Amino acid sequence: MSKVLVLGDIHGRKFWKNPCKTIDSYDKVVFLGDYLDPYQFENINVKDAIVNFAEIIDLKKNNPEKVVLLIGNHDLPYYSDDYYALSNYHCRHSDTYHDTIHKMFDDNIGLFQIAHVVDEVLFTHAGVDSGWLEQTVGCKRDDIHVICDDLNKITDDPSGWRKLYCVSYRRGGDDEFASCVWADINDINSDWISAQNALVPSKTIHAVKQVFGHTLQAYYGDDDRIMYGEPLEFGNHKMLDVARPFLLDTKSFTLTPLC
Repeated sequence: MSKVLVLGDIHGRKFWKNPCKTIDSYDKVVFLGDYLDPYQFENINVKDAIVNFAEIIDLKKNNPEKVVLLIGNHDLPYYSDDYYALSNYHCRHSDTYHDTIHKMFDDNIGLFQIAHVVDEVLFTHAGVDSGWLEQTVGCKRDDIHVICDDLNKITDDPSGWRKLYCVSYRRGGDDEFASCVWADINDINSDWISAQNALVPSKTIHAVKQVFGHTLQAYYGDDDRIMYGEPLEFGNHKMLDVARPFLLDTKSFTLTPLC
């Protein structure tokens, strides 16, 4: 059993700082990616977001075995020029800071990964869609460690960037399935529901416990302020893009919110 501090999409936010002051009280600290490209409605300065990202990198360097830095869809255009050219994606606040951020990733490229496993729980930025997994690795997998290794090897293949830039119609894309950095919660949820309705045997990706972020749960409150929702939990899946930290108990697969 492990106690894992899970930190959903950052986007320049600083909610990770307070829980990390007691980092020794956790077995692992997993960042789910999307460190930059702050939302306009949160009024986070881009330069401050870059400083925030640098501090996260330092946290990883100071705790290399404990801290895990996953890569999100907003990170990849900075992380890889090949992906940037493929996606034709421009950062949310123009290209002004692209070279600066690209260098930060390039100088620390060994610190980031696509997927991670802790006690039979799979962590990715956006969750793993079974159709995309079968399409990407060529077959269905039920071994969580094999899945994780395959995901982390994707970019070893020249076609890997195209595999990651799979975006379904639910996110305005043209692909049948969405990748583990792009899958909308509705991709994952409908995938899981279809599996239950079809009585798919338990030894599939649907039997794998997954924790991910990516699909922001936010809404307008009565005074027109942006309010954040709660994690979405269904089956073996937990989606945590709610702008606050959580403690995951891997044995019971339960979440505890942290102030």
